[in-house]
Amino acid sequence: MIKIGNMAKICGVNTQTLRYYDAEGVLRPEATDKYTGYRLYSPSDIEKFRKIQFYKSLGFELNEIKELFTADGDKYREMMIKRKKEMLSDITESKENIRKIDELTHKPEKLDFYALLDFPFTDDPGVAGKWTLCGQLADKNDITSLTEPDGFAHKEIPFLPGGAFVWVWFWTKGVLYRILGDHGFAVPNPYTVIEKDGEKYMTIEYFDDNCIENGDDPVYLLYKQTDNALYTSKTVKKRVDDTDMPYVDDPAVSGEWEAVDFIKTVESFDTSKMNWKKENLWIVSVRFLPRGICTKTVKTEKGTANITVRYTKDYVLNDREMTAEKYVIKRIKDAEFLFLQHKSGDYSYGGCEPMLYVFKRKNE
Repeated sequence: MIKIGNMAKICGVNTQTLRYYDAEGVLRPEATDKYTGYRLYSPSDIEKFRKIQFYKSLGFELNEIKELFTADGDKYREMMIKRKKEMLSDITESKENIRKIDELTHKPEKLDFYALLDFPFTDDPGVAGKWTLCGQLADKNDITSLTEPDGFAHKEIPFLPGGAFVWVWFWTKGVLYRILGDHGFAVPNPYTVIEKDGEKYMTIEYFDDNCIENGDDPVYLLYKQTDNALYTSKTVKKRVDDTDMPYVDDPAVSGEWEAVDFIKTVESFDTSKMNWKKENLWIVSVRFLPRGICTKTVKTEKGTANITVRYTKDYVLNDREMTAEKYVIKRIKDAEFLFLQHKSGDYSYGGCEPMLYVFKRKNE
């Protein structure tokens, strides 16, 4: 759960606004701490806040937005058409919002709230380039108070010219945004640039996944600018594997495997205590077919989809992403488990070591 203070920072408003939205009945917190009375929010509340801001940008009042959230299809369409007619008085200024309303009128269920990631851009000359992690700050005002990061932190963050999007990052002056694909919103991480001894550093108030999922407070990370090159999404990629490997059959891996966990090392796997809940795993299963064909079944907003890649003995190969994911098979307590590296953007762009998906042979 997310504390109201952290919720306000993530949403870019003050706590009074959230209390007002609660009083108006348009955004009530998920829960209230019975001992402190503090309002506690969930990730879905952040998404709802983004929807409120979106509808406000179209000119709806809070009482109308509250009605939109509960309206059936006919009432929803009626309100959208009425609002469209009101906006036609200024076609030039309103043409983009009219396009959005047309989309909502005809296909409200198709609304993609990634379209709400329309933040204004203000340039910050000199921040473009790569920034490398120095550590976590015990004191946000003292860049020498370095400690090891408490949780997960990317070893490298690219800032592309113009605030351009790359992997999960985009930015505007003073704020680095990170998209959370599971929830469909962007988390703002305020940054400050400091120059010391001829080097350029950046402190980032970082809202990691624990802030969103567990209500933890943000941490302060220190990064050092390692270069100021004008990268593109292609040239900024940190790691590219050699996928030019000949096919070698591996009968031991043939068949379908079901995802059961996501871990750091093979040694850390414990069949009696899973690190991840099964419903939170992005990859559902993996199937190894003849002739080096491998399919990964992954979760999507609409259900699941299959990704087809290649495999050879000991490796799953993705020629498009240029990754070679090593796998090993181990028998534990009379069951076969497949440990497969997961080389996502954390590996390719963030410079992190790959985590491991754990699969159990299906129907065993």
